[in-house]
Amino acid sequence: MTTHPTALRLDFHGTQLDLEVAPGAGSGVEDALAFLATHLTAEEAKPDESGREPVATLRVHAFGPERLAPSAGILQEDIYLRKSASEFFTVPARRASVDGREYLECTKTGSRFVFDRAARVIDVVLGVGGHMDLVELVRDLVLKHQENTGAAVLHATAAYRDGEVVLVTGAKGAGKSTVLLELVEHFGYEVLSGDKTVLHELPDGSVVAAGWPDYPHLGYGTVAKYPGLKEIASIGDDYVPAESHAFSPVGKFAVDPLPFRDRFPSAPVGVRVPVAAILHPAIGPGERTAVEPLPGSREEHAEVLRANVESAFDGANAGWHHYLDDGRAAHTKLLTRITDILAGVPAWTLTGPGDLTAENVPPTIGGPTEVAR
Repeated sequence: MTTHPTALRLDFHGTQLDLEVAPGAGSGVEDALAFLATHLTAEEAKPDESGREPVATLRVHAFGPERLAPSAGILQEDIYLRKSASEFFTVPARRASVDGREYLECTKTGSRFVFDRAARVIDVVLGVGGHMDLVELVRDLVLKHQENTGAAVLHATAAYRDGEVVLVTGAKGAGKSTVLLELVEHFGYEVLSGDKTVLHELPDGSVVAAGWPDYPHLGYGTVAKYPGLKEIASIGDDYVPAESHAFSPVGKFAVDPLPFRDRFPSAPVGVRVPVAAILHPAIGPGERTAVEPLPGSREEHAEVLRANVESAFDGANAGWHHYLDDGRAAHTKLLTRITDILAGVPAWTLTGPGDLTAENVPPTIGGPTEVAR
């Protein structure tokens, strides 16, 4: 009896990937799908009635010691799928190019990819603990395709409630995650996005926000605020943080995403909703948290937002594969329109330690009552 591969179609707001999983591919695919399930749908692969082709077909094979490895003697270069201040998130790799294909091996896990642009196929084997390598591949392909079709990616967390979203945007260490969890913990919001928010302009000229799957990466001050979160982050009671890390982008902890989602509920899968408000935090020491209207003109607000737009095509690790070309230039005017429209949304700055209460949160954001969890 022949066992056929499992075929799924992954979809993120019109960006589609086909996933073919061969027998014996291991549990890594299931783990990756569980991670992505908050934001991508996975259904049985069928021909798309619109005639759209998937961005790529990912074929996941059973692991073999030499499967998908380039021939012996082929020159390889050292690269990174991802390079982070955190060793946990750093993924070193080796890459070789042979006959129009790119061969890549993750040196931590042994996972391997072969990119074949001409065939629109990416072959995959996952090593031990390699499910996050597959996640990284899916996220990279989806984000780049979203940008190539006109989406803007804002460096922002996003809190969802009642069909609207509050964006919390700023640089690393500004306090985006803290403010997000405050809204969820005390005001009945759900987590739409913990790091990036994808923005689309609709045909009527409005802008909607979609969330993005990420691995929580939280500072100790944030983790210690919420009951149960230290245990999820595997931080013992004897841990003493460095004083300089209290309000700092360094010294963060990777938090297991599955129990984190149990503790802080996620927004419904696939929602894409209007932005009700924007917060610009700059959390730091202080006796109280102050939330004040963002100063300056609408044009100045648009410039602030544009400074927080990011791209999967930029940065030191953006070129770890060359399966997709950078097509952002065709959408420059659209990206400007998206930030210009968002600049008209009510916005506030947030300073101090970041504790949110009914007294310091604007009614647009907080609503009439606090929620006890």
